[in-house]
Amino acid sequence: MSCSRCKKKKIVNNLDSPDHIKVAKEIYNDVILKGEPFNDLDKIEIYRAYESLYPNSSSKPSIDDAINKIKIGIEVYGTKYKR
Repeated sequence: MSCSRCKKKKIVNNLDSPDHIKVAKEIYNDVILKGEPFNDLDKIEIYRAYESLYPNSSSKPSIDDAINKIKIGIEVYGTKYKR
C-alpha cells in the first residue's frame, strides 16, 4: 500500500527557480554571448547551465540545442516574472 502523502512531486525543470536562472544568465552572458568557437571548458559550462535548468532531461542535446533551451528558459522566466 502506498501513501499518497509520501509521494514527492517530480520536478520537471527549474524554470521557476531564480537561483537556477541566475546561473544560466551568467553562463549565457559570460560564455554563450562571446560566440563560437567554444572550447571544452565553455561546453562544460553550457551543459552545466542546461542540466541545471532541465535536470530530468533524458538525453544530452547538441551544443546548439542546449544554447537554445537555455535562452528559452531565461526568456520564459523573464516573461513570467516581469513586473
